[in-house]
Amino acid sequence: MKVEIVHKVTSDSIPLAGAYIEANEELPKKAISAVIFLHGDGGNFYSPLYLSIGNTLAKNGITFLSANRRGHDIISHGARGGPPRGYAFESVSEAPIDYEAWISLLKDRGHNSVAIGGHSGGAVRAIYSQALGDFPEVKAVLAISPGEYNHNLLRQLHRDDFTFAFEHAMLEVSSGRPDTLLKPGVPWSSTWTAKAFTDCFNPDNRYQVSVHAKSIDVPVLFTFGELETEFGGDQELPVCGLAMRTIEKGNFDFGKKLTLKVVTGANHSYFGRENDLARTILEFIKVVN
Repeated sequence: MKVEIVHKVTSDSIPLAGAYIEANEELPKKAISAVIFLHGDGGNFYSPLYLSIGNTLAKNGITFLSANRRGHDIISHGARGGPPRGYAFESVSEAPIDYEAWISLLKDRGHNSVAIGGHSGGAVRAIYSQALGDFPEVKAVLAISPGEYNHNLLRQLHRDDFTFAFEHAMLEVSSGRPDTLLKPGVPWSSTWTAKAFTDCFNPDNRYQVSVHAKSIDVPVLFTFGELETEFGGDQELPVCGLAMRTIEKGNFDFGKKLTLKVVTGANHSYFGRENDLARTILEFIKVVN
């Protein structure tokens, strides 16, 4: 596997890095020839899972860009001389700017038909970005294990824990302390600023994937791990199970616009099921092409 480390600066001066895994064959002119894939919350582009997916796709003619978003790691550098960045400070609303930068890099390398995707929070950003950005170069969206950011449903899932966390974050913001770092433990274990938490899980459901997916005009793949969506299982991630069940109940045109797959025996990290996930993505792209 030949990997090139690439760099790109967004239109708002955020430096990003990624791993460019080039395919060794050319596909038909209008076929999807490359994938931009954003990592999960607090992660980064060099996760073994993403490089494994990239290796499989590159061997089958599809260039893969495992890319950082501005929310890489929990806290990281932003623009030179600017405030800190990283997942703790990130807003989903900024994701289209990151995708736009990476699409530009791929176009410069001759890729005019691409898929955008991501894992976990990266999947939420892929759905949101194509729904709002409607990038003409994007011919498919790959949403791997997104969560469903629906405020009331999260209250039902996590009850007082979520209610307290959100009200605490709101109090910090209203008291002039939006950058207070919080570790509420729900909807999953991570760190947010008060401002980022109230933005992400706002009562207006501004980032709800099941809603934004309906406004995307290109084929969308939703994939979940069996274990992360299992009620009461020891590897359950409730926000992902919520997303899967909401999509299943939604008014979607399955088989044409939207494809929903579950990887048997997979948890949220797809540990031990990396090849199964890669094959699921590859088969979907082949059908689209």
